Amino acid sequence: MRRKHVVKRPFKLKTALKSLLQGPVGSYLIALYLRFVSLTSRHLIESHHPDSPNETRCAVIYATWHGQNFVFAFRFRKHIYPVLLVALHGDGQLIGRAMRYLGVPLIYGSGATDKKNGQKGGARAFLQLLRALKRDQSVTLTADVPKIAREVGEGIVLLARKSGAPIVPVAMTTSRRKIAKNWDRMQINLPFSRMVFVEGAEIEVPDDDTPLKTYQQQLQSALDRAQERAFELADKG
Repeated sequence: MRRKHVVKRPFKLKTALKSLLQGPVGSYLIALYLRFVSLTSRHLIESHHPDSPNETRCAVIYATWHGQNFVFAFRFRKHIYPVLLVALHGDGQLIGRAMRYLGVPLIYGSGATDKKNGQKGGARAFLQLLRALKRDQSVTLTADVPKIAREVGEGIVLLARKSGAPIVPVAMTTSRRKIAKNWDRMQINLPFSRMVFVEGAEIEVPDDDTPLKTYQQQLQSALDRAQERAFELADKG
């Protein structure tokens, strides 16, 4: 009987390290790093709301841009976090696990409403978000859809229409930061910073025949203003 020839692949440290960091270990390290950034930074909050997030406040939909919301959990008191929608793909799961280590409750799926959405768990995620809002549990979504940065999709606006919950545009940054050169211009927040959170005025989406596009444009402008204001506050000397 002929013996099978087994080809041994050379061990590659870079590949092994990347695989390790993309798993639970990587998520835990991200969570530790973000907590370190928060603990070494001075927090500054600018909000159009008269009260801070608490147990009695009505549920809202927090809207952020992709790549800008990694420190959002530190805006809230412990155990009073809004539910975060996390994508099902690898990077989404990596960040999702990190947020879970910080105590943030998660819903997995897509916020898009296109025909491919069924493969991304979008319909199921939409129903879960709707149920959370009906229970007076606030939620957090990225307003732009993957690969189309800074352009509001219709999913978040449709959620507001069907739930009756207002959308709160939010932006955050740190005075010490790096901006990645990827599609979503991801912020890498650095420690020993001013950590700034800006909340714009609530946007109501009535359940009528007004085109969703109207509110998409309104939210897009509000998010851009909030992000500009967050950078302004963070970069003050």
